[in-house]
Amino acid sequence: MPSDRQSQQIDPRIDALLKAARDVRDNFSAWRRARLGLRGALLYVLAAPLAFATLVSLASGQLAAALSAATAFGLIVVGGVLNRRGILEELVAPERRFTRSWGLPYKYLAALGVAAGTALAAFGAVGQDALVSAAFGLLAIAGFHLAYRLPRPRAVFGAPRTAVRDKTLQKALAQAELRILAIEKAALRIGNLELEQRLHRIAVQGRAVLEQIVARPEERFRARKFLNVYLEGAERVASRYAQTHRLARGQELEQNFRNVLTEIETVFGRQLNRLAEHDVFDLDVEIEVLRKQLEREGIT
Repeated sequence: MPSDRQSQQIDPRIDALLKAARDVRDNFSAWRRARLGLRGALLYVLAAPLAFATLVSLASGQLAAALSAATAFGLIVVGGVLNRRGILEELVAPERRFTRSWGLPYKYLAALGVAAGTALAAFGAVGQDALVSAAFGLLAIAGFHLAYRLPRPRAVFGAPRTAVRDKTLQKALAQAELRILAIEKAALRIGNLELEQRLHRIAVQGRAVLEQIVARPEERFRARKFLNVYLEGAERVASRYAQTHRLARGQELEQNFRNVLTEIETVFGRQLNRLAEHDVFDLDVEIEVLRKQLEREGIT
């Protein structure tokens, strides 16, 4: 009996510790996910000596070398920006169906920028000949690939993996998927686990609606109207909040955003159920209600 009493006293403490450990893990995961794009920041560090070399060359009166170093610095920094965008594209959309895997070949452009900057630095700032400078550029591409892995050309330039032949329907699905991707990108920038999970659930529901449209194209006009209004509103709110919440932190703004996400998530779920049940209920009233709520919350 004493052992049972002790176990009953210990168990709540263990549960509390496990819950605290899970909370720490979840918070760390949210923090890490919100900053995954920083993996590309190494290129900025590698470019930093070129900024110093520019100042040294200017102080020494070597204008040509200073211009070469400054241009090389700019090319590598641009390559870093493009690389981070490429990393984000890889993270948010591994299962695209209706749009190309990449709007632009960000990582290929980033590799070219880094290679051009490296070759220019070797040629104009260091004084190497053209062949040696070109070799440095090729080595920069190889190093970039080892560090960040260039995607396969087919994944970048290939056509969307969809069996939809109707061009009008394909265009509507592609537009809707781009909005879903924007919501997922916003989720990665918010850094709040609860809000991030809500946005991801909305994105999952949106993709499920797209699958229902593909399965039953005859209702695409009603579903497309729904997606254009609701999904466009969700994308606009999520993107704007992700851009401004760090500058205007506050419990009221966060709560307003949470209320809007709750409403959008609820309506997405209802729409998905109706499509699954072949319901043709008109959603114009609900759409108008959501519009008014977005205006009332003041974050649109």
